[in-house]
Amino acid sequence: MTQFVRLPADFCANHDHAYTLPAHFYTSPAVFEHEQEKIFAHSWICVAHRSEVAQSNAYITREVVGESIIVVRGRDGVLRAFYNVCPHRGHQLLEGSGIAKNVIACPYHAWTFKLDGELTHVRNCDQVEAFEKGDYSLSALQVEEYAGFIFINMDPTASSVETQLPGLQAKMREACAVIDDLHLAARFVTHTPANWKSIVDNYMECYHCGPAHPSFADSVDVGQYTHTLHGNWSLQYGMAKSSEQSFKVDESVVDPSFSGFWTWPCTMFNVPPGANFMTAIYEFPVDAETTLQHYDIYFLNKEITPEQQTLIDWYRDVFRPEDLRLVESVQKGLKSRGYRGQGRIMVDQQRSGISEHGIAHFHHLIAQAHLD
Repeated sequence: MTQFVRLPADFCANHDHAYTLPAHFYTSPAVFEHEQEKIFAHSWICVAHRSEVAQSNAYITREVVGESIIVVRGRDGVLRAFYNVCPHRGHQLLEGSGIAKNVIACPYHAWTFKLDGELTHVRNCDQVEAFEKGDYSLSALQVEEYAGFIFINMDPTASSVETQLPGLQAKMREACAVIDDLHLAARFVTHTPANWKSIVDNYMECYHCGPAHPSFADSVDVGQYTHTLHGNWSLQYGMAKSSEQSFKVDESVVDPSFSGFWTWPCTMFNVPPGANFMTAIYEFPVDAETTLQHYDIYFLNKEITPEQQTLIDWYRDVFRPEDLRLVESVQKGLKSRGYRGQGRIMVDQQRSGISEHGIAHFHHLIAQAHLD
């Protein structure tokens, strides 16, 4: 693997005088390969809301840094995760999502597995010398349901999600009391031509909210906005009001607010004004300059109202494209001869609503992950 410039251990530790990661950290295949192993193979990664696999035999598949993953709810109600690969010759077992039969059959040679991963049927195995079915179960990953969402971890020795993100669940449940009962209403999928860290950087500050998100800023008051840092997660919190341009808040809601949670390494949860629905941004890095993104919207009700459809349309046609244009432009600019290699992180002493201290915090964590 090609080598890259390492960062000092104290990189961005001083938020008040911090500069961004060097540009090649967003473009280098060597950096990306290092992050695949050091970050994504050893971190809890959020892949879905619990509602997608609430029913027995329900399954989803996800692509996570080159690995296809199955998450399935067994007939026994137990949630499990497996690499989506047949141990015979490596063929993928499932695509998309749905309700599995009581077994998973490989479409290549019809090897058949129970939903707990056990190999149950192999054609012609009685004629094969020294073949033991027990040696060929599906390869499992760790999986947990946490704060209403599903997390997976490729590291078999990893501790719990709560250990990685201490205190997050309690705060998310405080922000959205109905978090367990939500249902997927819309999903926007993009192969975004940007490094995964550029997308996190964009989320970790509201310095751009006024210029780049005028309709969002019309509802969420950046003047009454805070960004608090909690190790591997952070919370952006702002007071809100009803807006004809974005969020229409019922008059019965007392002190409407917005809560935005970033979680290491690259999942974001938003509780908009009203606190009875959520959005989630899932990042699944593909390569150094491409990120597969799922932008999901969750409501309590399954039948979408006209008002909710208008909000979905706003996310799809206005708010989401605004962010996509930003990160795509940044990815191009980072490779320009005119870019000086690093940018100043704009952190004010007040840690105001437009301060970029969240980026400095994130970049310090990235530097720590690159020490090995």
